[in-house]
Amino acid sequence: MPKLSNRYLWFKLALAVGSLLGLVLLVQSAVTYHQVSRRMVLDELSREAQRQIESIPREALNDPSRLQGELDELRAAAPEKIAWVKLLDPSPRPPEVTGPRPPDIRETSKGRVLVRILPLGTRRGRGFPAFYGFPEGVPPSAFNRQPGRVSMPQQARSPEPPPSTPTGLGLRPQRVEIALYLSSARAVFAPLLTNLIVNSAAALGLVASMVLIWVRFPNYVRGKQLEQQTELAREVQRDLLPPPTAALADLDFAAECVPAWQVGGDFYDVYDRGDSRVALVLGDVSGKGLAASVVVGLLLGAIRTSDWLDGGPQHEGASQALSELLRTRTSAERFASLFWSYYSPETRTLHYVNAGHLPPMVVAANGSGDAEILRLEEGGPVLGVVPAAIYRQGTVVVSEGAVLVLYSDGVVEATNSLDEQFGEDRLRAVIHANANRSPEEIRDEILSQVHAFLGKERAQDDLTLVVARLQSAPRRLRAPLDA
Repeated sequence: MPKLSNRYLWFKLALAVGSLLGLVLLVQSAVTYHQVSRRMVLDELSREAQRQIESIPREALNDPSRLQGELDELRAAAPEKIAWVKLLDPSPRPPEVTGPRPPDIRETSKGRVLVRILPLGTRRGRGFPAFYGFPEGVPPSAFNRQPGRVSMPQQARSPEPPPSTPTGLGLRPQRVEIALYLSSARAVFAPLLTNLIVNSAAALGLVASMVLIWVRFPNYVRGKQLEQQTELAREVQRDLLPPPTAALADLDFAAECVPAWQVGGDFYDVYDRGDSRVALVLGDVSGKGLAASVVVGLLLGAIRTSDWLDGGPQHEGASQALSELLRTRTSAERFASLFWSYYSPETRTLHYVNAGHLPPMVVAANGSGDAEILRLEEGGPVLGVVPAAIYRQGTVVVSEGAVLVLYSDGVVEATNSLDEQFGEDRLRAVIHANANRSPEEIRDEILSQVHAFLGKERAQDDLTLVVARLQSAPRRLRAPLDA
């Protein structure tokens, strides 16, 4: 475990860095949006306030009664935008302010507003004076008003007014206070809000992913440990099986066990006890994975240590004992099919018990020398289901050079993309066509045909196959023309 922890140290560090980056991105997005949107909203409202004041007709600037009406109309035309607009009392020109002036933001019952005080009469880029006003002590009626021009009575004019300083005329500046709702400008910056939402969602997703991975990380480590243990179990299971090809004193055989998962429930065994009897076994435990592989190990050990090779009664009794062992020691869904047999070369007799397994096939020469297939069905129910199950040993005398083919249901039940199964008929055809070939070639041809039938589909069950020729010097078999 310490080695595993050190192995994933960098992975943990990456998770921590990813979480930190996600939080930084989230905070940075929120702060940036707040600062940028505030500045942009204030700038936009300031420009809007200037546009509203500039929209007042020029003629109304010199008529106080009309000016107030224009201001009221300005407010009434956009109540959702303008909180108030009012004319301020005339006052001297405000003193110059150095440095940035903070925005005047106030709270109202309908929301926050930006308050701006602007001089009347400004027309940016049009050459008008910065403000208009009335001379002190001179009533507004004393002015001559002509369209497009404002003039003062002779007695109110200065002898030589400074051309560049309107205040030298003794005018008091007119100023207006306008308040605009901050919310009225936020719709302009909807894309900025969208970017904030997207960035925030991405940051939250990153943080959530890192947290989820961190929470699930112990399970991931345990999964990797289980994967290592499963790979070790696969190696152990492979070591328990005999080599895929071998030549014994009285037969040649070739076998293959391809688990659908890393470990499976299929198994086979071929061994010579030393008294000229050769055992050939193939079984299939229900289910897949580690649980099935444990039962496989149990059955292989029980078969090797049993006295079932001593004769028919021992063989039948051992079958019943195996069934009771599974029924009483495992759960109800754990059962197994088993075909176990032994070959006596002196009498060329195959003794077998088929415990609920698919019937193996014996390919032997008939009286005319043609290849004939015999199914081996004698035996009893599957192991581990029926209490005190009864099993019967079957025997078959085979001709010289007969071929025995044992297979699991994963071979005939292999299903392609069209939901078709390989089936026993296809298997019989392959065996017929290759009866005179070596066990290894027959095995490879069957598996090749099965994989070609599956195409791109993956086998859903274990594929196990044992092919044995029951004489070391077989006679050539003639395949039938309709094979």
